[in-house]
Amino acid sequence: MDWFVVALTLPGFMAAYFMFVRPMLAAIPSFKAFYTEADSFWQKVWAVCGRSVTMAWSYFLGVVGGLLNQLDNIASTLGDPNFKQQVTDFLHADPKALGYFAMTVSAVTIAARLRSIAKT
Repeated sequence: MDWFVVALTLPGFMAAYFMFVRPMLAAIPSFKAFYTEADSFWQKVWAVCGRSVTMAWSYFLGVVGGLLNQLDNIASTLGDPNFKQQVTDFLHADPKALGYFAMTVSAVTIAARLRSIAKT
């Protein structure tokens, strides 16, 4: 039932952001350069990643690790109790362990990249 509430409210929040919040943020001088430089979705993703493929890869690994750790919730949402077992059979490993590993690699990579950015 929670997904139904989210499905109904998410379009309203998106519309409010694009109609009211985004124009106000774009008018603020400190955000003006960001909004002129990164106008499309992929340009924003690239800007948020700091124009670094390493950071983009780290964010991707973090998302994948989080999804692997939430397989039980995803399976109940999909209504397929065997979904976790199917993923386990496909990966030939424990999804939670792979999820923790992916999130650890992501955190270490982000920390290393931020450290190298700070040095320059």
